[in-house]
Amino acid sequence: MPPDATRAVRSPGNADWAKDWREAQAKAAAEKKLVYYEFDAPNCSACQRMQGLLYPAFDFEALLIGMVPVKVMLGSNDAAPVAERYKVKDVPSVLITSPEGRLVFLMQGFKTAPEFYQHVHADLDRYRQFVKKIDAQNIPTLSAEEAYTTGRELYARSDPSAALPRLQRASVAPNPQPGVRENALEGLAEVELELGDTRASREAIDKLAATTKDPAQKERADLFRAQLPLAEKKPAEALALYKKFLKDHPSSPYRAQVEGYIARLEGAAPAP
Repeated sequence: MPPDATRAVRSPGNADWAKDWREAQAKAAAEKKLVYYEFDAPNCSACQRMQGLLYPAFDFEALLIGMVPVKVMLGSNDAAPVAERYKVKDVPSVLITSPEGRLVFLMQGFKTAPEFYQHVHADLDRYRQFVKKIDAQNIPTLSAEEAYTTGRELYARSDPSAALPRLQRASVAPNPQPGVRENALEGLAEVELELGDTRASREAIDKLAATTKDPAQKERADLFRAQLPLAEKKPAEALALYKKFLKDHPSSPYRAQVEGYIARLEGAAPAP
């Protein structure tokens, strides 16, 4: 049934907007809803244009059903954790996540309302289908391929905690297709590092380096190894590994990048 056109509009979308993103996440978790973030900035004419096109529409009110909306100011200290996590760098931007932070939709910049609704509804439909799939999974029985595919998507959706057990399963599941186990180990090392477990991350990347037959993957593993001491605040060890990397891979496409790391680490070293 369409909304009553005669009733007063209390707020954009006739929804209760949270005062900040922390409140929005807590409320969404309690009410089993998604979080709708709208990134704004002072004197943002494009933001005002987007709001003028979206806010009056019943389509916007329908979209916010099942969501807790919140407005955040890009560039503010308060918005920094969310903006950094999802690499939001432009306004206006719209971000939709689960309460725990799993990415559902991200749009940076705004063109037209029809384009916005087309993309947001398509991504919401894809996310709902994905959630049905992962909720039905029995992780210990997954094939290596399914465990890897869903684990990588969860990681891409900024949910490393849910990705972890699936990538662990993919790295040990029997009868994997060629390359799946090695790809799972590479992804597992990334996830473990993001979750702060450098020991487990090192175990995964060392296993990958010892087993992969792909020279490019071996090279990435050697480069990744040098990142681990940085996470452990051991710059001297990282510097030594970066120098070893250049020695072992003199023609690497990452050479300029590694030379930059070495220059910064040497510049940060105390004078003898």
